[in-house]
Amino acid sequence: MLVRKITVGFVTQVYDTKRKKWISQEFTAGDQVDFEDSKGNPADVAEYELNKNGAYLPYDMVQPKGGRA
Repeated sequence: MLVRKITVGFVTQVYDTKRKKWISQEFTAGDQVDFEDSKGNPADVAEYELNKNGAYLPYDMVQPKGGRA
């Protein structure tokens, strides 16, 4: 079964008005996390051990071209 992890958070994006382009962005993850199956129904992940040992994927975001890291 495929399980989706939905993390609530927000994105901060920075726009340079002199250069007239977006220069960076970062994602800040919150504490609220929900899991659902491939049909969008809530999934009980306890049986899959998804929350054990701090298992997670990094929240990588690609920076705008010509922006800063």
